[in-house]
Formats: sequence, structure tokens, C-alpha cells
Amino acid sequence: MKNERIGYLIKKYTGNDITAAEEAELMQFLLDEKSDLNEIKALMNETWDDDSALMALDDKTADRIFEQVVSPQKRPRLLTLRPWMGWAAASVLLCVGTLLFYSKFPGRRHNPDQLPVVSAIARSEHKKIILPDGSTVILNNNSTLEYPEKFTGATRTVKLNGEGYFEILHNPTTPFIVQSGKLKTTVLGTAFNIKSLNGGKEIIVTVTTGKVSIADEYKVLGILASNEQMVFHTDDKKPDLVKVQAEEIVQWQKNDLFFENITMEQAAAILSRKFNVKITFLNDQGKNCRFTATFLKGESLEEILKVITSFNDAEYKILPGEIMISGKNCNN
Repeated sequence: MKNERIGYLIKKYTGNDITAAEEAELMQFLLDEKSDLNEIKALMNETWDDDSALMALDDKTADRIFEQVVSPQKRPRLLTLRPWMGWAAASVLLCVGTLLFYSKFPGRRHNPDQLPVVSAIARSEHKKIILPDGSTVILNNNSTLEYPEKFTGATRTVKLNGEGYFEILHNPTTPFIVQSGKLKTTVLGTAFNIKSLNGGKEIIVTVTTGKVSIADEYKVLGILASNEQMVFHTDDKKPDLVKVQAEEIVQWQKNDLFFENITMEQAAAILSRKFNVKITFLNDQGKNCRFTATFLKGESLEEILKVITSFNDAEYKILPGEIMISGKNCNN
């Protein structure tokens, strides 16, 4: 029964006849940690090969689409264009109909997350963006992310040009979608990297944790799990799926530190994990002082400590196996 339901939803997705609720249901099936990827892929292949899925157009719709691609001066009457026209003709009509649909409605027709739009641009330095749902994106140099001021629809949709590392908060009822060139990457909540540059020959999606679904304009191309990467070749529209060490792929942003309205105590915990050193406070004064700072050049621990302790005139001492901070009451 479950496979029948998935097959039904895949056919509706392919035919652009799926509702927002049904698409969320489909993505929940595909991205569920308990789902059998091999079983799902076999089902998808079976669905694509099922010729009956191509007969998605009624007679009037088929006639109308066919008329749009026939010369207006020599357009024949199409009374004979009926269900007996043959599977090949049906396939052509479906492809034409799909192309017409996407040329007229370049997004998916039920996507409400369009306006107002915020554009975040990273020029010569990495940039961290906190999205309206609390998810985070780190943009690489020369990259742009567009997203709504508030996610209000059935999906959380953003548009990426360039490279970005995404850490998405889990929400099974509202899929998170990244539009990058001709690809649409859908997740419920996970961490992944997308590289898509204007004029580039490839769009590369790499998953560090969880699962993502990747689709082009017409169908789902595949489901990626941790340490898997899809390279989509924009010239021939073909995807390659490869195994990778995801941590190496996303290393470009691992040295970044973004402290945003954070307390000294929280910052000390982050630095302690990053540099594998014990950091303690001589007293409770200054623990709750908040500050904002960004470190993008691989600064040493001591360089970072000099900056963050200067915000409230605190001091630090480097002891054997430990760093001790003597804080002062903050003025803010």
C-alpha cells in the first residue's frame, strides 16, 4: 500500500498535478531515514518506464497544445487526434505540454514564497545568513542567496547562485527547497553543500548529514544520503552520483567563526570545542556579556581571545592545559 501511494505521488509530481500537501507527503516518504533507498529508486524507475503515466492529457488539452506547435497558416483540424494517436504522439504531446507549462510558470505553480525577497550577497568574504525559520547558510565568496522575509507557504524556498553550505532545521510538514540553476534540492532538515555558478557546466550537491531529493524541471533525479554527491552536467542534462568524503568538500567554511549576539560563556564553549582546550572563568562576572564578531581568516585562539575579551575589558591567562578568563561586568 505504501509503495502504491509513493508511485501515485511520483506520477502526479511528473505530471505537474501534485498539490503542496502531496508534494510534502512525497518528500517525507523519500527523505525518511527509515526509507529503503534501493526500493525507492526501483519504484521511481518503474514509474518512469510505465507508459501509462504518459497519458496525462485529456483530448481538449492535447488538441490545444498540438495546435500551438503547428503552423497557424496550415493548421489542420485535429478531430483525428484522439486516444488512438499512439504512444509516441502521446509522449511528444506530454513533453511539449511540460515545456509550455514551465515556460509560463518558471517556479512550481503552488510556490507562495516569492515576495518580498531578501538578497544576501557575499563578495570577497564568506557570509552567514540566518533564515526566517532559524536555519543557517554560509555563503562562499561571490555568491548570492535570495529568500523571503518570512516563510508562509507549504514550502521554504530559497534561490542560490554560487556556493553555500546549508544547515536546515527539521520540519517534516514544510520541505526546504533550494533552487540552483535548473535543479531543485529538497530537504526536510539536514546539512548539505551546493555549488552552482553562472555560466558553469556543473551544479554540484554534496550531503554531509541526512538526505536530500534532487529534481530537474521534469522529474526527481535521485535521493542523496550522507557522503554522497550529485554532479549535474548542464550541457547534456545528465547527473552523476558519486561517493565522497563530504567533510573535505565543505572544508572551505570550517574555519569560519560567526559569533552573533552571543555570551562570553557561550563563546568560550565554542572555542573550547574548536581548539580542544579547557576554558574557564575566574568568576561569574562577565559570563553573560554579549557581543558580535566574525573571524574568517583562520585566526589563532589567542588572536580571537584578544578581540572578544576587549569588548568588556576582560583578561585571559594561558595556563598549562587551560585558559582562564577573568571577566568584568558588562556595561550593556
